[in-house]
Amino acid sequence: MMNLQQTYAGVDPILTTLAQGFMLPATNIANFIAPVVDTPTRAGRILRFGKEQFAINDFRRAYGTNIPYVQSRYDSEPYALEQEVVAWELPEEVIENAGEGPAQVDLRAIETRNAMSRLMNAYEYTVSQAVTVNTAASYNPYEPSAGAGTQTGLGFQSWTTFSASYTTAAGPSAWSSLTSNPIEDVLTLKRSVANQIGIRPNSMVVGTAVFDQLLTNQAILERIKYTTADSIDTDMLARYFGLERGLRVAEGRYLATNGSLQPVFPENGILLFYSPNGPSDSVMPAGGANAATPAFAYTYQLTGTPAVRPEYYIRERRVVRAEITVERVVNLVGLGATGLIGSGAMITDILS
Repeated sequence: MMNLQQTYAGVDPILTTLAQGFMLPATNIANFIAPVVDTPTRAGRILRFGKEQFAINDFRRAYGTNIPYVQSRYDSEPYALEQEVVAWELPEEVIENAGEGPAQVDLRAIETRNAMSRLMNAYEYTVSQAVTVNTAASYNPYEPSAGAGTQTGLGFQSWTTFSASYTTAAGPSAWSSLTSNPIEDVLTLKRSVANQIGIRPNSMVVGTAVFDQLLTNQAILERIKYTTADSIDTDMLARYFGLERGLRVAEGRYLATNGSLQPVFPENGILLFYSPNGPSDSVMPAGGANAATPAFAYTYQLTGTPAVRPEYYIRERRVVRAEITVERVVNLVGLGATGLIGSGAMITDILS
């Protein structure tokens, strides 16, 4: 009997290169929220960051005094990568037909790209679930509110609960109202994050319903009508809110069990967070991406994945099959004062 090492077939170098070179759509939020960083092992300890690692420190010293130092710490919580595998299949008759005539089609490349698209759509949902304050309030990874009127907290189910905590520091009304002024709420949340980690958020994700409201918001239209003739878009909103890394609209949908298409990210939600890396549209680590750099979240991804196993023939069905494997997990890593997430802020329903 062959052992596991002998049965392992390696990878297809051409299709693996194609899978690793897959470019994400401009609406991708998974890698925008949690940039990819390589990890050589499938399990380990999460490297998390407190406020002292985000803030600017003073390293000057008088002669003879103690030398200032920095120290990364591995949180007591372990991580384990989750394996995702998708296979594509091609009937032999389809392959023969595609290879005939002057218009030959590389079906293997097409199916590999299609499978990668499906993998990334599924991961969009995974990352969104990790950062969303759910409606039952049973999951809230963010720094908690200390009560009504305390002007604390970074994770809320609705604008109403956010306003109850921040009172006069919040805007006049929910963003669906004609009297709303979104910049007030954004600036308040940015200050609150800065109070936790010493640096303001530079990135934002909004749901589709929120983006539609911002396009017609009276306060924004009044503010820009004398300064630009451009229409409101994501770039203009990023400049308006002071988000150097950018703003993205979560357009993705997933197939629910009842057969309907549902948004991967709450349609009425907003997420503000800090990340040091520029947005990447690749499934591979961005240049300079490093798990040791303080950030809101990272995707720990096994080195060498995604990888495509060599295709094989299934005689009983007369199909050619290949499998794409990626091993990864999303980790929220930027801690606040109490050990919960302080490097981002989330309101699940900013419209009510």
